[in-house]
Amino acid sequence: MAEVVLTMDRTLASNYRGGMFMGFSACVPKGIIPDWLYFSVFCPSVEYDGETGEVKEAPLGIRRIEAQLRREGYDVTVVHPDAVHKAIDEDTIAVGISEIDPQGMGPATTTFTSFSGKPAYMKVCFEDLMDRIRELKDRYEFGVFMGGPGAWQVAETFPRFGIDFLIMGEGEYVVGEVVRRIEEGDRGPEIVRGEPVAAEDIPTIVNPTTNGIVEVARGCGRGCKFCSPDMRELRSFPLSKILEDVDVNVRRGHEEILLHAEDVLRYKADGWRPNVEAVLELFSAVMDQPGVKRVSVSHVALSTVCQFDERLGEISEVAGVGELIPWMGAQVGVETGSPRLMAEHMPGKVAPYKVEEWPDVVEQAFGIMNDHGWVPCGTLILGLPGETEDDVMMTVELLDRLRDYKSFIVPLFFVPIGESRLSDHDFFTPKKLTEAHWEIILKCVDHDLKWLPELYEEYARANGHGPLVKLAIRALTWYGRRKIFKSALRWCSREIVEAVLG
Repeated sequence: MAEVVLTMDRTLASNYRGGMFMGFSACVPKGIIPDWLYFSVFCPSVEYDGETGEVKEAPLGIRRIEAQLRREGYDVTVVHPDAVHKAIDEDTIAVGISEIDPQGMGPATTTFTSFSGKPAYMKVCFEDLMDRIRELKDRYEFGVFMGGPGAWQVAETFPRFGIDFLIMGEGEYVVGEVVRRIEEGDRGPEIVRGEPVAAEDIPTIVNPTTNGIVEVARGCGRGCKFCSPDMRELRSFPLSKILEDVDVNVRRGHEEILLHAEDVLRYKADGWRPNVEAVLELFSAVMDQPGVKRVSVSHVALSTVCQFDERLGEISEVAGVGELIPWMGAQVGVETGSPRLMAEHMPGKVAPYKVEEWPDVVEQAFGIMNDHGWVPCGTLILGLPGETEDDVMMTVELLDRLRDYKSFIVPLFFVPIGESRLSDHDFFTPKKLTEAHWEIILKCVDHDLKWLPELYEEYARANGHGPLVKLAIRALTWYGRRKIFKSALRWCSREIVEAVLG
């Protein structure tokens, strides 16, 4: 058995049928659909060894910690949450858990669950996992540490879950010392704060990541007040390190590589100015790796898209948009249509443009992306501190401007993320929704239902799905509109519902 066992909750032990953004289904309240349907359709399990519990692929964060601990001389295995009992015995020194949203306090989860009163799958699965680990801990007396983007959610409660050390921030510099302390008999409880890790110190993964995710940069540097402090420093990785991670994934069967950063287009940027040639070199080098058939991205920033302008088409050409893939999807932060709120909370998101230009930057970027086969998946934040009715109406007006651009837009409630500069503010809740907020929500629903059939038909055509599936999507879209129309009448006036949804 391994000295260190790493695992995650069941919602993270999935490749979401190859669609990483389907991972947002973990934010859905448990009980809305039958568990068998959720775990078979939306969140099927990754493959794992029936005897040892070792998974075939795992989240990138766990793979980094696995590589770091191996670098420091420990025998490490990453196991499926349903099989932790197969990997843990009297030789186990420590068990580590990585989590994104362990208490369902993230923006997407609070938005999706606040109307139902039911906990999200991610929270339920995390607590189920910790119950099993506590039982094993009583038997074998190993130590437990936890980290990941959601660590802040248990900062005040982690000992009750049987966690000895909670790692806040990046873990590569501190996780080895935590395991050594556990090995020496230290059981905390203690919060250990990691520091930003230099790009050259980040270890190459030794086993494949979920859906072939490959990190190209870490941090952001735009300084949004609602975000984690870990995002304050942008570090681009050497191309050679990126290609090593690509090779690990390809050798284990991944044909598509998902490039990940807070803004992939700012790879090796000079301040706010993107390094277009470096980004082109990155995409070309990844596509040229033997075994790579497709490349996609996680996030881009709208202000960077505007600076790329027509040269975004060169990226599309390298990636085979329209040939190898029907379109390139990317998550983007729209956040608000209010320049005043942008100036107050996230002026860096607009840079190098002026904050008063933000609505124009958003629309221009959506247009550039559509012109070159990209589909933005935008997020909005409802209830930013200091938000007024005028700010909300500016977002309504921006949504009207974006209606004819092929895209998805998702409204999310403001969350005071731990250790952010807005952490002392209150969560935004349904009780605080005004009719103008409801107009935003309904316009987003209307927008997404408008584009869903076309986007899916293009995806289905590229992946050989039959006409019955396409018909089912159109039927679900029609049904969804009617269902949402009726449900919305419980929350806001008929005039607004009819004006938006018809």
